[in-house]
Amino acid sequence: TGISLNNNNVGGVYFTHGSLFCLTHMLAASKNFYNYCTNKKVIGFCKNIFGNEFRLKSLRYYENFGGQHMMWHTDNRLHLKTEKGGTHTTSPGIIFLAYLTDVEDGEFQYIKGSHVWSGKNTHHDYTVDFINNNYKKDIIGFKGKKGTVLIYNSWGVHRAKPTTNKNFVRKTLFFQIEKDVRHSEPILLNSGFINNLDDDVKMLLGFGKESTNKVYPTTDIYTMPLNRRVSSIIFKWLLSRLILYFPGFLRKRIRKVYSIPSNK
Repeated sequence: TGISLNNNNVGGVYFTHGSLFCLTHMLAASKNFYNYCTNKKVIGFCKNIFGNEFRLKSLRYYENFGGQHMMWHTDNRLHLKTEKGGTHTTSPGIIFLAYLTDVEDGEFQYIKGSHVWSGKNTHHDYTVDFINNNYKKDIIGFKGKKGTVLIYNSWGVHRAKPTTNKNFVRKTLFFQIEKDVRHSEPILLNSGFINNLDDDVKMLLGFGKESTNKVYPTTDIYTMPLNRRVSSIIFKWLLSRLILYFPGFLRKRIRKVYSIPSNK
């Protein structure tokens, strides 16, 4: 986790000005996640919901930080590569969330019954005032211990509860499965993780099918936070460039003091 600059490996990104960290390509980074995502119990559960055809749409590990204010929203939308904004989908879907830390604050919140009324419109985002004025009594919070798994309808309105604790971090695994097999984000897969490749796994992972959706979240240098860790990395990078013009004995001393590796 954390910032990854010019690192030739699978790395994570910061979103919404640093209030959310995501590692999207978990199937390239973690064999444990691959085993979890393709588990026969997961596939069997999805067959009970969707029948014999469905597809993994998106996945990620993410961290919510204190001070953020996530909007109430649904996940029944497409982020097609050919379009700028999200597009409404009528395809049924479910989402698996797994807490990787004990969660007593900043927990996942869900509006009871919202998967019914949200499907009557094409809205995906809802203000706090709208929810408080119309559905406050239906808000359910899900605190839980590390290892808690939540499964919910992708049409349901939900969010991470805001918290003012600046030291707060909620670590969570996420993956979404939908009945519509035409759409998915691009999936990077480490072939060394595969030990159970059968027709169900091929179907779930969309083998041979086009990836029509953009990778989420969309990020660039401007969504990266300017915190102590990032500032330290940038400072060391600038210093490593400047000391190339210093005498050799001084370069060695500065590298040792600031733990700057030598150029190769």
